[in-house]
Amino acid sequence: MTISKKLIATGFVLLSSALSMTAANADVLKLRLSVESTPGASTQHMLATFRDELKKEMGDDVAIEYFDSGTLGDEIVHMQQVRTGQLDVIPIGSDAVQLDPKWAVFDIPFLFKDRDAVAAVFDGDIGRDLDLSFQKSAGLKVLGFGEIGFRNISNNVRPVRVPADLKGLKLRTPGSKTRILSFEMLGASPIKMSIGEVYLALQQGVVDGQENPLGNIRKWSWHEVQKYISMSNHVYTPITFVMNLKRYNSLTDAQRAAVDKAARAAVKASRQYGVDNDNKLVAEIKELSKGKVEFNDIDVAAFKAAAKPIAAEIGKIAGEEFTAKVMSAVQ
Repeated sequence: MTISKKLIATGFVLLSSALSMTAANADVLKLRLSVESTPGASTQHMLATFRDELKKEMGDDVAIEYFDSGTLGDEIVHMQQVRTGQLDVIPIGSDAVQLDPKWAVFDIPFLFKDRDAVAAVFDGDIGRDLDLSFQKSAGLKVLGFGEIGFRNISNNVRPVRVPADLKGLKLRTPGSKTRILSFEMLGASPIKMSIGEVYLALQQGVVDGQENPLGNIRKWSWHEVQKYISMSNHVYTPITFVMNLKRYNSLTDAQRAAVDKAARAAVKASRQYGVDNDNKLVAEIKELSKGKVEFNDIDVAAFKAAAKPIAAEIGKIAGEEFTAKVMSAVQ
């Protein structure tokens, strides 16, 4: 073989190899995942589980960029980034309502009596309705609903046992206008604030208290700067686990099946994480605070009576027909 023929043959081999590598790289699913919370928080736990399950399912066929601890911004920034395609998958907490008014229904106090009622709603027709609504309103595919959990009230002024005990309390809330409305109607003074600012605000007396699941109270160490935790379980907050809709629709059948499977595993793990936290955290917080944090129950009947007008107002925002459907499902 002449030198020129050898060069041509070598070039052909190299070109074929390069094309094969390009084709192989094209088949690799590249995803960017991010969350504002730190390791151990409910939203971070769900996203990390999804990452690990997807990697287990796809191996070298997936390449994941993963960020947490607010590296790329807070939840509002994340919602903007996933809608524009800068991020592919994120978990969303209470701020989901800012993208779709239907999510306001989950700010109705005492909507869910237990986790069985929660699963019936999110894993059934209503969950599918919410997915389709989010696709239309936000351009996001709902991969599943995890758990931030049942929220409780903590503060430094007095135990909250009846609605009157909330009067005048400065409570940090998420940006949800319906959460703010609820506490205003109950007599508190809600203050919208980023979750990362809460510890210092509690410590300095900028706010008297806040409302969150026990997992977040423990994770953010708010028990260090709070005297009372009232076990109100007044609202259940889901994690709305989403993917950019265009990105989801661009996946191959095999990739979509793997993403859906990993999301189901993340949903299951997230809900179990909430159960485990509730079972252990009261004792853990008491121990960590050396008994300085006082726990108390609430008068549920009194709060439910006070919450009826709130449900009516929130129904106007979430949509009365949709709200009625949710209320029927939980009953």
